[in-house]
Amino acid sequence: MRASRYASAIVLMALLLTDQARASSDATVAWLRDGAVQIRALTGALPAHETANVFARNKVPLGSLWKLFVYAYLSDTRAQEPAYLCAAKSSVTDSEERYCCQPGDTVDRDTALARSCAPYFSARRLGIGESAWQAYWMPRTRASWLLDLSALQAATEVPLDELLAALAAIAPGARTEARRAMLDIGFNGYGRDAWTRLGTGIRYKTYSWHKNDGSAVGGAAGWLADGTPFWFAAKGASRAALTTWASQLASVLPEPRQNKLDADDTSCVDVDFFARYPLQAVWQENPSRLIAQGELKGRYRLLFANGQWLRFTAESDMTLESGSLIRGRFGMNEYVARVIDREGRAQPVQAARALAIAARSYLLQNAHFEGGCWHINDSSQTQRVSPNPPSEGAKAAAAFTDQIILNGVAVHYHRVAAGNNRMAWQDAVVRATGGWDFERILNVSFPEATFATLNGRSECARLNAAELWLAEKAPRWQTKLNQEPGYEALDATPKICALADGHPYSDQQRMRIYVRGWRSLDERVTLAHEYLHLALRFHPNGASEDYIEALARQLIGG
Repeated sequence: MRASRYASAIVLMALLLTDQARASSDATVAWLRDGAVQIRALTGALPAHETANVFARNKVPLGSLWKLFVYAYLSDTRAQEPAYLCAAKSSVTDSEERYCCQPGDTVDRDTALARSCAPYFSARRLGIGESAWQAYWMPRTRASWLLDLSALQAATEVPLDELLAALAAIAPGARTEARRAMLDIGFNGYGRDAWTRLGTGIRYKTYSWHKNDGSAVGGAAGWLADGTPFWFAAKGASRAALTTWASQLASVLPEPRQNKLDADDTSCVDVDFFARYPLQAVWQENPSRLIAQGELKGRYRLLFANGQWLRFTAESDMTLESGSLIRGRFGMNEYVARVIDREGRAQPVQAARALAIAARSYLLQNAHFEGGCWHINDSSQTQRVSPNPPSEGAKAAAAFTDQIILNGVAVHYHRVAAGNNRMAWQDAVVRATGGWDFERILNVSFPEATFATLNGRSECARLNAAELWLAEKAPRWQTKLNQEPGYEALDATPKICALADGHPYSDQQRMRIYVRGWRSLDERVTLAHEYLHLALRFHPNGASEDYIEALARQLIGG
């Protein structure tokens, strides 16, 4: 592409920054809410008149976001297109196919969106005609670029306000399916280094716009947890942009509107309340009357067989059955929020997020799945559930950790008593108050666990045999490594995760190693190399690839 194609994107980003921010910010975010577009440089807000000028004069590159609109069309029209078959290696002619699948493998619609597989969404391959495309989109948008199939390509530049409006126009069902597919982008894809700061309630499609001079503009666009469409751009490719700006982006984006969080929550949980405490009578308070069964809505007063009383509020999501059983049906995130309010509290935020993941994990490990819903008792023998509507803070913690569970261990928690694979809420509060985030809190409480999603995808596919090999070798290396300034023996063998794509690397924040394997000589040198990056992170040459590689080869050869 010619450099001029990137001019308006660069000009847009420049105009979006105030004089004070120009020297310190290279990133911009925008969102659409209540019919109004809001734009922020990640160091401040734009004046209203400058916002208007930006929209009047500038456009942004569509990049790979065009695939999201084809996905929405296929989803909402209930298309039954064939999977995409990647060509044999010797016959690959499309460089875009490298994102799709291994030679000879196939990819489905959701995976194609998560991997940004352009050939999958080709209108010609899918047999999408201009007339059918326009008939679908005309009632939803007046954007000329979206009505023109030939404009659906990375080089197309579009007004930012029209792009946000087009995202808002995607049908709710298609948006729900796209959000489900895009979870993998933020959790395992290009957003994997940012997800603990952005959360998983936000879902997005990434894009990168590479210039001929080697520089790039990248970012993401999608929806917040309540369906608010947003767009983000920064210098650099999408993964680097998200990693660099995740904390600022999380602080600038608006809080999701809590009353809209259940729209995409298709999982349900049935709760039998007060399972260990038989009910004697149920009174509705306004109007005051004794009730025997039926839907509960409003304020109620309960008398238990042991003589205890309890007042609570119901919102048509609970029923009294035969005068003795109160059952509620909630979306997964509302259930988790009710557990947070009952077993802990919504503050501090990082402790609440840790409890949200623990509660969700416990549910899946201990509840019964029947009739399309999870079924569990409200009991101190399982986990307790608040009968009252959840607090806004608890709902926010549940939405931020949407779909995330702990994998690989039996999850338990207690108010004060920590133990093996048991988190103490009291300890979580102390750690969160001390600046720990939810990931670190959970890693200490459940050291053998990894994070995963409800659909079974894990952010670390453990290479257990490689960990055993490293645990055996590392002590033997210490005699030599003790001579290296800045060497610090690791407290435990780092988790070794299977690398799906890209180059091997070590994550010093999480103390993990990502490699493809460990069996061959080259793979073992690579594993030792990444281990040294962790063990020598305080060494004066600990970031030197040449120094680390030479030392790794000495260790493996010795």
